[in-house]
Amino acid sequence: MRKPQIATSPLDHTRWRHIWQLAWPIMLSNVTIPLVGAVDVAMMGRLDDPVFIGGVGLGMIVFNFIYFGLGFLRMGTTGLVAQMYGTGHDDQIAFLLIRGITLAFGLGGLFILASPFVSTVALYMFSASDMAEQLMTDYISIRLFAVPAALANMVLLGGLYGRQQMRLGMALLFLVNGINLFLDIVLVAGFGMRVDGVAMASVVAQWGGFGFMIWRITRIWPGQLGRLIRPLAGARLPLWLDFAAYRQFFTLGRDIFIRTILLIGCEALLLNEAAKMDDLALATCQIMLSIFGLLAFAIDGFAHAAEALVGEAIGRKNPTMLRIVIRRTNYLAGMMALLLSLLLWAGQPLILSLMTSQPALIAFADAYWLWVVSLPLASFLAFQMDGIFVGATCGTQMRNAMVIASASFAAAIFYLSFGLTGLMASFVGYLALRGLSLWWVIDHVHSKAKAVGIGD
Repeated sequence: MRKPQIATSPLDHTRWRHIWQLAWPIMLSNVTIPLVGAVDVAMMGRLDDPVFIGGVGLGMIVFNFIYFGLGFLRMGTTGLVAQMYGTGHDDQIAFLLIRGITLAFGLGGLFILASPFVSTVALYMFSASDMAEQLMTDYISIRLFAVPAALANMVLLGGLYGRQQMRLGMALLFLVNGINLFLDIVLVAGFGMRVDGVAMASVVAQWGGFGFMIWRITRIWPGQLGRLIRPLAGARLPLWLDFAAYRQFFTLGRDIFIRTILLIGCEALLLNEAAKMDDLALATCQIMLSIFGLLAFAIDGFAHAAEALVGEAIGRKNPTMLRIVIRRTNYLAGMMALLLSLLLWAGQPLILSLMTSQPALIAFADAYWLWVVSLPLASFLAFQMDGIFVGATCGTQMRNAMVIASASFAAAIFYLSFGLTGLMASFVGYLALRGLSLWWVIDHVHSKAKAVGIGD
């Protein structure tokens, strides 16, 4: 069994510089994610009817549900690979990846086969003009062919994060999003395609990214390539088809899936309750959520670093390393959150002017800006705890914490009538409770570092 090239001392991976080296590529690559969506919309905005923007926008929401809902493919892979990386079991990493890719292709294939059903559900979810609905279904029917590759890329990205190869993960995201941007422009502006061009760009980009990653893995993990191929030829087939391992993956995935659905549900509940008030309240909450989404990209870098390092510490069965990793990643995330809150406070006029040109909305949102400023400080611990518990593969605790926080948020909304201030305060409180409830059960993570390691 070949040991991976990891630090000679476990504490080498707890240094401030190493944590930052893991975090910054993720922060940088995350910037490209909203950029692709913006270019998709911009390309449709060049056409002669606003209905094209609406059709693509509705279709993008459908895929956000798919990818967010199946995000456990990335998170589960990261936690498991990180622990195997700490133990030095490269062979287990190889089989985990092939199982994950097989699962990704299986789920992706089901979505393609169920294309008419997916479109029907989308039509049931949204009420739009006949033209917008037709464009949405056209977009969905084409882009579904990208789902197998996109899910497989999530698995590979999780493997890279688990092995602390964040720069290669950044290269994958840059490549996929770069191809998408380039083809958007070529197919729509150059060849005169419409919704079909934007959808085809996503298909080519995801499959191109998958091909690139397989090629890179053959170069950087040559010893593992054989272990990935031999199971397909029949050798060591039982290891590849380890149903117990699949069951472990699905159990972790189930808990993360429930957590993710509740997360999306809380944001939808926020907007729904704001919509009951008036249009200004709804628009203000939408601005709040848009800013929150951008903040997540910045803070998440340290959470991803925590996933990899916590998993390694548990794989090494090193409680000291684990304590240092938790303390330092939380500290850096907290400092980033403080900086972001200060930027939101100081940049309020500029930020609001970029979000809207409506004087009435700017004046209305200004009165509630304090809650927007508090978002980074209230939420950073939730992001960090998610990363720590993903690295420890403690999905049950993540699920339970989200259930508690979501139930508290819903109870505050339904049983307390205190207007928009109360609604926004409840959302901020929900974010804080997510982090604190996981911190309360952090002993589950520490106990894993003292348990028998993977493969022992």
